Amino acid sequence: MVRSFAAVIPFVCAVAGAAHAGPKVNDVRLETREGGVAVVVAASEPLTFQSWTTRGAVVVDLLETEGTAGTRTGQGPLTGIDITRHDARGVPMTRLTLKTASPQDYDVSAVGNTVTIAVFGKGTRTVDASALATKSAPVLMANNTAGSIVDGELGRATAPAVASDAVYLAQAGGARQMTYIGFKNNAAQSRVFVRLNDTAEFTVTKQGDNLVVLELKNTTVPLRNNKNHLDTTFFDSPVKMITPSEIEDASPTVRVVIEMKTAVPFETKVEGREIAIYFKR
Repeated sequence: MVRSFAAVIPFVCAVAGAAHAGPKVNDVRLETREGGVAVVVAASEPLTFQSWTTRGAVVVDLLETEGTAGTRTGQGPLTGIDITRHDARGVPMTRLTLKTASPQDYDVSAVGNTVTIAVFGKGTRTVDASALATKSAPVLMANNTAGSIVDGELGRATAPAVASDAVYLAQAGGARQMTYIGFKNNAAQSRVFVRLNDTAEFTVTKQGDNLVVLELKNTTVPLRNNKNHLDTTFFDSPVKMITPSEIEDASPTVRVVIEMKTAVPFETKVEGREIAIYFKR
């Protein structure tokens, strides 16, 4: 049973000039979870997150999102939370810095308008491979430094689960959903992955020196947010940009174009309902 141990942190978004059309953070709350604590962010619409670590902190950037700065007393493995507002070329970003006294495992997930950052003691949590259909494996906290972000991830909100895959497939004329697209990076490899609500035919091809293209047959993207590109230049990775799109044809196709900074060996794996492309460093 999840119980809240802290009051909601209200956010009042007041930005001078014209109102930003993007998401706004409505509140942030802390919840106890088995083996640790979770920071739950509720927003006005689906968010794009970028997470990474520094010495003594897990950092989660909510891209193109408005929020008000503040601080929060920590609980469990967290010693405190700093919430700051940043602007990059006029585009707002809200940053959550989750401070810890020692290295922790953490996991970030986004469903609908909610982003959840779970933090639990290092080595206290394991993830079964069968869970990949709904959850990603935890990320080990590492000492990234400014300008050299190695360990971290980037992703967009997943579509809420439908009541029944069979019901959805019947209603959609047999088309699958790409419910999530994400990127994870570490010192050994970069992982680009998509999550589906059912198995789908797919192809992965290399085009030229710097493009790898994943095509998902008879598949649609239910969330508009998941059709936007993921800019991975922030990370020390051979992957530069991930751009998904829907192609209208006799049957819908989702095309994910992965632009590389440099050509490296890669392999494709099917893991549960995720299709993952691993790029060697």
